[in-house]
This record gives sequence, C-alpha cells and structure tokens, in this order.
Amino acid sequence: MPGEAPAAGIAAEAATACANCSTLQQNLNEYVAALIALKQKIIDTDCLLTEYQQKCNDILCFCITLNVLNTEHVNISFDR
Repeated sequence: MPGEAPAAGIAAEAATACANCSTLQQNLNEYVAALIALKQKIIDTDCLLTEYQQKCNDILCFCITLNVLNTEHVNISFDR
C-alpha cells in the first residue's frame, strides 16, 4: 500500500533518532559529571588560596612586627 512506505520510513527514522538520543544522553551525563568535578576542584582551590592568603597575611604582620622591634632595638642601641 502506498501509505505503508512512509510509515516504515518514519519508524526507521524514529529508531535512529532514539539511538542518537541515547548516545547524546550518555555524552550529556559525562559532561555534567566532568563539570561537577571541575566545580569541586574550583571550590577546593578557592579554599586553598584563601588559606594561603591568610598565612601570607600572618607572615606579613609578623615581618612588620619584627621590623618595628628591630627599629626600636637599633634606636635604643644608639641611645646608649
């Protein structure tokens, strides 16, 4: 019958499309998993950088304190 040929063609196209949808869904799942892993790495890196920044600030304060104490020591030594 003339109507059967287009129906068979549509069925074949649908089967191909469904196979492609499965592949696309798998790829999408892999990309989402990769993005989630990347997001976690970014969060971990941000935490690490924040921790290092705090340590640098602590060291800077310590250096400033040492510089002030050294200046006071030199001034006291010259006064004697």
